[in-house]
Amino acid sequence: MTDGIVDATSPLVEDFLSGDTRRVMHAVWEVFATRDPAVLAPLERAVVAIDRATEDLELGGMLASNGLHLDHALDRIRLFGQRRCLCAAYLSHQFYDVEKEERRQHVRVVGTVPNPRQWVPDRVCECLDCGRRFQVEQGEYHYPWWDWTDLGPGTAPT
Repeated sequence: MTDGIVDATSPLVEDFLSGDTRRVMHAVWEVFATRDPAVLAPLERAVVAIDRATEDLELGGMLASNGLHLDHALDRIRLFGQRRCLCAAYLSHQFYDVEKEERRQHVRVVGTVPNPRQWVPDRVCECLDCGRRFQVEQGEYHYPWWDWTDLGPGTAPT
């Protein structure tokens, strides 16, 4: 857990605390994209202050509430604080695009599985930090989405 210390030198902490919807959402998407401890540690120390600062902030969102994205970003920060692998966050949010996660070098695609319900086969991904494997279904309704299913430990990361 945090000790409530806010790192004023962290641009993302500043963004979260700003009260400016645009800046907060920028910080949310940056949290989604990173596993860098240097970025996440100041956020983890400030998570209580961030919760308070964003509690009543109206973030909008058309088809998916931006408030849900904020909640998920805060969950990722807490996972980091618990020293859990951030791949655990894949299970609770449908916006983790396999191709983006692979470009970020967070996962690698190690296989595919036919999926007669979708237009693309499911992909089997392995976390490059902990080796956990996931089967990922990709779909599209009003927007593309990805459903990550935990397959358990895979091979050790290389």
